[in-house]
Amino acid sequence: MTFSKEITQDRILISKIPEGVTPNKSHFRSVTVTEPAPVLKDNEVFVKNLIFSLDPYIRHDFSNDKKESRVVGFAIAKVVDSKNPKFPVGALVHSPSHWEEYTHVYEPEYINDLNVLDNAVDSKVPLSAYTGVLGIPGFTVWDSLNLRGDLKAGETIYISSAAGTLGQLAGQLAKRKGLRVIGSAGSDEKVTFLKDELGFDAAFNYKTQDKRKALTEAVGEAGLDIYYDLVGDDTTEIVLDLLNPRGRVLAVGALAYHQNTEPYAPKNLINILFKELRYEGYLVFSHYERFGKFLEELTPLVANGEVKYKDAVLKHGVDKIGETYVDFLNGAFVGKVNVQVADA
Repeated sequence: MTFSKEITQDRILISKIPEGVTPNKSHFRSVTVTEPAPVLKDNEVFVKNLIFSLDPYIRHDFSNDKKESRVVGFAIAKVVDSKNPKFPVGALVHSPSHWEEYTHVYEPEYINDLNVLDNAVDSKVPLSAYTGVLGIPGFTVWDSLNLRGDLKAGETIYISSAAGTLGQLAGQLAKRKGLRVIGSAGSDEKVTFLKDELGFDAAFNYKTQDKRKALTEAVGEAGLDIYYDLVGDDTTEIVLDLLNPRGRVLAVGALAYHQNTEPYAPKNLINILFKELRYEGYLVFSHYERFGKFLEELTPLVANGEVKYKDAVLKHGVDKIGETYVDFLNGAFVGKVNVQVADA
């Protein structure tokens, strides 16, 4: 199928954001554009965007070389035109897409990031789950815990930002391995969700409670064995004091960095030596070869409700994505946040 007509669509543009400034709603502008449908070259595809995934890292990909630029994130999309045999017309794909109704995917690095979802989608699972618990965030948790976590039954793990997409799954997978799970979140509602719905053994509100006191009490005499760090803030200093000998810190997220929080350097790094601790980072980008195994293991657990998740699927036009993203960065939602702009 080749389009010979013009496409009229809404698109989000973002203005240049000064260094150290958190994005706000004034940085985004919605425009309606009419332009020719692309004439595809070999390997290129043209997709209709259905569900946009809002993720913290997107703000670090905002262009700084223009007054205004398009925003690139990930979306679940349907292929409407293709010159790539891997992605036939009609296929559902996980696509690097601009915040717009239709996206021409032509850059080689973006084509490499396209993934077909058709064979993975379970009819019992909402399509939006494939941006979160069954998408790259879920894979990040599953793979980091399997590859770096060295989880052992009876240990205690603490998860920061535990009500977010990654934290929800990390806690449940740790529980399935027989660990005692502690989490922190930024509202009493989220704390209740962690304990009552996800089965965390303990949780506290880091905004209203003293973090050191709350975590020390939650850990108790058994001490702490693993810190699953999704924030990267001054909590690390507290954790280094509480970790048991040969404990570990697994750094997977940097929420504080995404929120422009001033970096904090722990004053007790000597504990890494004296306690023989392991402090290790994990980035998902070089581990996609295990994504199929992840879906094979996690999809049935999500479909039958053994693994629970909470997300926010906001159904509105492209023109509202910018302001929704700002609300997301400010912690307005529980769990994964998606914007659905069209039906499959």
